[in-house]
Amino acid sequence: MANELGTKIFRQEARFIAGAAKPSQLPKMFLPQVAFVGKSNVGKSSLINTICRRKNLARVSHTPGRTRQINFFLIAEKLVIADLPGYGFAKVPVEEKQNWEKLILHYLQNSPTLKLVNLLIDARRGIKENDFKVIQLLHSYDKQIQLVFTKADKVKFKEGFEVEIKNYLASLGYLLCNVVLSSSKNGVGAKELQLSLAQYVK
Repeated sequence: MANELGTKIFRQEARFIAGAAKPSQLPKMFLPQVAFVGKSNVGKSSLINTICRRKNLARVSHTPGRTRQINFFLIAEKLVIADLPGYGFAKVPVEEKQNWEKLILHYLQNSPTLKLVNLLIDARRGIKENDFKVIQLLHSYDKQIQLVFTKADKVKFKEGFEVEIKNYLASLGYLLCNVVLSSSKNGVGAKELQLSLAQYVK
């Protein structure tokens, strides 16, 4: 039943409902929310499109830093997906980066219906220092985290990779989190991600 619900939701309507470039523009949300965060150009928008079975729901760009606000998408009138600005190497003014940071921190701290944060990691690069900082931040906010390794079609993983990552993070004292290997190119991990998000729908 849970599997059927998880895939059925993402066959229904998915639409953009709001964008927020500063904290005062954040909409009040009463439905459960799941967020996607990661470095610039890690593939957030492509993955959201894949999960939602839409080609152009979230705007995809090959230019890092193009997502300059938090974009909210409503799925089946039951679930909200938040696409957060990327962090890392985006070539934008320092002041703008600081504004993004303030926006993201405010959102993470002041969104009581935020149930899950999907932290996207480029599988070719692995977990870097700024990713660990985000993990630490989410841990301090007591947020449920799911690590999603994107572009998995470009990497050959050894057996038990997901368990190894879980154990490694647990050894550092971080929250135990689920680990998903995904690829927007061939759809790997899409169903698992759909099920992980749908569990928060009442």
